[in-house]
Amino acid sequence: METIIRINRVISNFVWGIPGLTLLVGTGVYLTLLLRLPQLRYFLSAMAEVFSFRKEGENDKSVSSFAAMATAIAATVGTGNVAGVATALHLAGPGALVWMLISALFGMCTKFAEVTLAVHYRQKDAHGDWRGGTMYILENGLCERGGIWKPIGKLLAFLFSLFTILAVLGSGAATEANSVAEALFLGWNVDHLYSGLVMAVLVGLVIIGGLSSLSRVTVLIVPFMAVFYIVSAIIILVSHASHIPAIIAESFRMAFSNPDPSVITAGLAGWGVKEAVHRGIARGVFSNEAGMGSAPMAHVTADVAHPVQQGFYGIFEVFLDTIVICTMTALILLVTGTLTDTPELTGSQLALRAFEFALGPVGKYIFSIGFLLFTFTTTLGWYWYAETAITYMFGVRVKSVMKLLMITMILFGAAGAQFFGLVGNEFLTNLWDISDTLNGLMALPNLIALLLLSFTLRRIVKDYDAKKKRAKGITVARAMAGKRLMPKEMQKLLIVSACATLLPIGMVYFGSDSRDKVHERDVSLRRVLEAGHIALGVDIAFPPMSFVNDKGEIVGFDIDLLREVSKRLGIELVIRPIDWDNKENELRDGTIDCIGSMSVIPEAVEAMRLSEAYVKEDIIFVIRDDSRVKWLNGLKGKTIGVRAGLTTQEALKATDIINDVTVVPLDDNMLVLQQLKEGKLDAALVDSLVACYFIFSTSERYFVLSDNLGEEELAIGFRKNDRKLGDRVQEVISGMKADGTLGKISQKWFGSDITVVK
Repeated sequence: METIIRINRVISNFVWGIPGLTLLVGTGVYLTLLLRLPQLRYFLSAMAEVFSFRKEGENDKSVSSFAAMATAIAATVGTGNVAGVATALHLAGPGALVWMLISALFGMCTKFAEVTLAVHYRQKDAHGDWRGGTMYILENGLCERGGIWKPIGKLLAFLFSLFTILAVLGSGAATEANSVAEALFLGWNVDHLYSGLVMAVLVGLVIIGGLSSLSRVTVLIVPFMAVFYIVSAIIILVSHASHIPAIIAESFRMAFSNPDPSVITAGLAGWGVKEAVHRGIARGVFSNEAGMGSAPMAHVTADVAHPVQQGFYGIFEVFLDTIVICTMTALILLVTGTLTDTPELTGSQLALRAFEFALGPVGKYIFSIGFLLFTFTTTLGWYWYAETAITYMFGVRVKSVMKLLMITMILFGAAGAQFFGLVGNEFLTNLWDISDTLNGLMALPNLIALLLLSFTLRRIVKDYDAKKKRAKGITVARAMAGKRLMPKEMQKLLIVSACATLLPIGMVYFGSDSRDKVHERDVSLRRVLEAGHIALGVDIAFPPMSFVNDKGEIVGFDIDLLREVSKRLGIELVIRPIDWDNKENELRDGTIDCIGSMSVIPEAVEAMRLSEAYVKEDIIFVIRDDSRVKWLNGLKGKTIGVRAGLTTQEALKATDIINDVTVVPLDDNMLVLQQLKEGKLDAALVDSLVACYFIFSTSERYFVLSDNLGEEELAIGFRKNDRKLGDRVQEVISGMKADGTLGKISQKWFGSDITVVK
């Protein structure tokens, strides 16, 4: 598997890196010039065509152009419109939005071109269904040239079909099902297996009926989800309208200008612009699929009189997907400040947080509905692509096999980790990357086809322009096809659109009472950064974690740890001794920002936010060298010292010997050990960290009983709502673990690396 991952990484760096994206965008630029800006020349005609609602043919198994486009949009509008946009902005900043739109402008032409060619070269299968797409363009288009082009065309067509099937099983089935299962689990704690079973049944019920069933479902769901999401986004953007002009200006500045040299070096600034270009183009392509050759497989099912006529729907598809939906998603992330307020989040979680910030708790449900519809319809649309590819390769008899594989991969994607444990989880993680690469590989044969047949494409466009000119202003579609409008389909669309409009408005209206109850913006990290320091509360009688040395200085492991954390945050460390019994109140009152060496126990977890544990210790008995006690039972009748009010005292109370010993509660661990040294105690029950420090710092001999009364982990405690500060500190500590700094601090105070950062 490791070999496959390494190979995949190399291929992915090509297809989604500079070479692949240059070829993809370059093809769009070339076709734009060759066809004389069709995305602009035909834009109004495309809008009129999309909403003409012509009736499908009655003598064949074709569907309406709108239904064909709905199937294509079902596959196109998906997680890329939400998670992909959020990831791009997270990695490259607002400038990625501008480059995403630039790529979409040329993508409109690319999608127009591939749809037009696909309809021109389509053919019917043995069951009478229209089939078309890149594989048919390559085989039929290049075969016209004869000679060596015929085997080349068939080879490229086979490769495209193979990449399509593998990509569908990966990204179209498994990863989309995984996204749905994760969303339902995180939002409503629904078991992954139940999510997978429900999604598999729903998808199975739709795809079993073939194209007609698929188009009937998508023609209702796609308009609903598009309008629902757009209306929800408009509600958010209207309430933040005053921020939009500044956001747009900043996006253009970051897209074309280097950041302030005083903040970042010139080299890194150049990289920043490069990342904005790369991430923006990559996410735009991933979202609208222009150039991948996928959508034409749905568009060829339409009943149209001229290929260009269906190409208009390709223009609209990219416009809706990227310029409308993706742009709205990006603006929501930017105007709500989520991108800067939650730097630790990315993908769909970042978008979810933006909706919550803007709309309150109801925003979570609005986003989840839209996201679930996006992922579900993507699976439906991509199934048709897989069926088209497998039909091309093996004929119509294997369509049922594709249906079974699709349902199986949905179940595996949703609950693979439950079926196969860590192996399944690792495979799913790798499958995301492999599927991403397969999507990119689909584009290569498709772009080759567009480039080689570009002059054929130009002749098709010129033929359309000539017929349009002869029609003398009459809509070409009607002049050539003579089809009447479809009032029923228009009525359905209006009803669906009305429901999709009213639902988010109603949810926001009736959820407005809870809007003020949404969590307040977490400014904990910003607060300490602006103050220039972080205040650490410590117990100064807990060596070697924190104590006063011979010079009167507060030193220890926690001090060195937080001093390094502060350094990496660019602020100072302020050390404040605290009354340990009153630590929660001091933290709540703002006297300190965090507490060192908090025991990870239920009471602490309930009272505050804890970092991951960084040290593990035991509760142990220490005895003098001259003691005759060797086992726990030997302590009966003895005097035992403990620190009052701590988990050590509670642990002792839970033992069977508690009624047979004399317990002496003292103020701190070191006082307990000191009285043991003076012979006032027979044994000391203390934390192992303190005991080890005490034993190694004295010339006298002490022993530790093999019995211990429990195990504790220590962490840093923060206020319950200081999530950002806690997460940022944890991120720094994890980095210190990775680069060995934490181990060096541990070596200094314990003589070895005993840190247990998870």
